[in-house]
Parts: sequence; C-alpha cells; structure tokens
Amino acid sequence: MDKRVVKTRHLIYQAFAAVLKEKGYSKMTVEDILQASGVSRSTFYTHFRTKEDVLSSISEGIFHHVFSHSLTVEETHDFSKSSIFEYSHLLTHIFYHLHDEKDLITAILASSSKDAFLHDMRLHVMPIVERLINDKLVKSLDVPADLLKNKVCEDFVLSVVYWFENGCVESPERIKDYFFSMNT
Repeated sequence: MDKRVVKTRHLIYQAFAAVLKEKGYSKMTVEDILQASGVSRSTFYTHFRTKEDVLSSISEGIFHHVFSHSLTVEETHDFSKSSIFEYSHLLTHIFYHLHDEKDLITAILASSSKDAFLHDMRLHVMPIVERLINDKLVKSLDVPADLLKNKVCEDFVLSVVYWFENGCVESPERIKDYFFSMNT
C-alpha cells in the first residue's frame, strides 16, 4: 500500500479513537474526525464514506491481525515456536493481540459501536470455534450443532467483554483458562 495512504488512514484511525473516547460513537460525526485528523474532506471521502466505514476498517484491521495464523515474535509476546494447531496457544495469542489494542477496544466496547464490533468478532472467531468443536476440544453437549457453535462463540465474546470491562487486569493466559473452563 502507498505510504501516503497508510499515513492518511493512520491519521483517520487515531482521530476516530480520540473522538470516540471524547464524544462516544453515537455523537461522533465525520466532521469531528476531520477536525481531529487534519485530513481534508475530499481525502477522507477517497478512503471512507461514513464513520461506520472507518469503524469497519479498524475492526477488520484488528481482527485480520488478531485472528491470523501467523505465529511470529512480537513486541508483547512470542508464540513463534508454537503450532497454530495448539489451540491453547492460539487462543492465548489472540488474547494478547486484543490486549495490544486495549485502549481502542475499551473505547469501542464502551460506545454504541459495541454491537457492530462484537458482531465482527463473532464472524472471525467462528472458524476457530468450529475447529475446537470438530477436534473435540470443547465439551460436546446434547444440543444441535449450530446451538453448540453459537454457545462456544458467545463464551469467547463474553470472556473478551468481561476482560475489557474489568480493565484487562488478568493475563491473556488467565482469560484463555476461563474460556476453556466454561467449555470443557
């Protein structure tokens, strides 16, 4: 991606996060984002149509990285020697990435954009949930398969929401343990 595009998007994302913390999502306008970012209206509209598009782009960026199967040495953690098929490590890795975006995710979860963000999270976590169920790493209940998938997915989302609503004071490993305790 062109360096100018990266820089512009970064300015818009930073402004979005700042305005989100200050005003909340429902009161935020594109004009607020423009003022905070210093980006011109025409430049903004070259990249996004609405504030919802900005949120969607931010969410996609977070989830693309968080739910990627790349296990490399990173600033806050190192799972480079782990296998993506070790689900305990994979989930811990996901929780570390969510924690790395703590300020932004906390602001999103405290705003009216929470539902849209959690919807996107559910879409991204569902393939992992399906693998956990297929590999019998979560408790099999005598319920329809779709109900079990949704239950396990909601347990993941509930774990994330609990963690962020309580200031992320517990470690990613502990949150992973809570998730597995609810499902094994």
